[in-house]
Amino acid sequence: MVDKVLNKEIIGATLPPVGKTILNNLDSSIYIADMETYEIIFINSHLKNLMGSDLTGKICWKSFHENLKGPCLFCTNDKLLGANQKPNKPYIWEFYNIRFKKWYELHDQAVRWTDGHFVRMEIATDITERKNTEQALKNSYDTLEQKVKERTLQLEDMNTALRVLLKNRENDKKIITENILANFKLRLLPSIERLKNQLSQKKHQVLLTLLESELEDILSPFSKKLTDPTMCLTPMETQIGSMIKLGKSNKEISIILNRSVYTIANHRENMRKKLGLQNKKINLRTFLSNL
Repeated sequence: MVDKVLNKEIIGATLPPVGKTILNNLDSSIYIADMETYEIIFINSHLKNLMGSDLTGKICWKSFHENLKGPCLFCTNDKLLGANQKPNKPYIWEFYNIRFKKWYELHDQAVRWTDGHFVRMEIATDITERKNTEQALKNSYDTLEQKVKERTLQLEDMNTALRVLLKNRENDKKIITENILANFKLRLLPSIERLKNQLSQKKHQVLLTLLESELEDILSPFSKKLTDPTMCLTPMETQIGSMIKLGKSNKEISIILNRSVYTIANHRENMRKKLGLQNKKINLRTFLSNL
């Protein structure tokens, strides 16, 4: 009997007109309920329109939710007052209302009612649009992340295929090189040797020997090193270098190339400069042979 009288007194206590005006004009659903009996003692105009009626005096968990047999399991009343029965800071959380199929951001707080005792006030703001946007962004991110993973796998497959191709290319180059060397030794060298035996003039034999040497250089690492752009040797200097490797003197080289001994000597000196041998006691023939 006392409880019933107390509840009537609570429900009968009203907000000041200014307070009602402010709460009724907010674009949020607001209700105030007794924290012990769960009876609604105030509901603003926005929530009245949403529910289709004034729920003052009704039980909150029966009015706002369907098929419940008791207070909501997620009720936040125990979070609103501290151990000393002083109001805590507003408890803010998000909730999806199955009945209205909407997301709400809820601000729950214990406030002192007009009769002096604490009641529960909840302000619910519709955030469905924001949540839908967040979900759309998450879906886009997940889709993009999946595409990145798929693209990464594709690139890994392409890299694997490229490595296989490069390895096959190196194997093909090796086979081609071996075939060229085999043909040179088995077919070209014997022909050059027969020509040398058939020619009587020593000059012609020297030219054939030079041809043989140059062919060997073309097929050896020496040729690659000697014609490296960093060495900057001219074609004439490369040819002279091949004959120096054979042990030919400036005079012999001048005869073979039909140049003066002075010209050959100049080329030889330029070669030493380009190869970094100037003013060094290093034999040019030894240096070239070791390339």
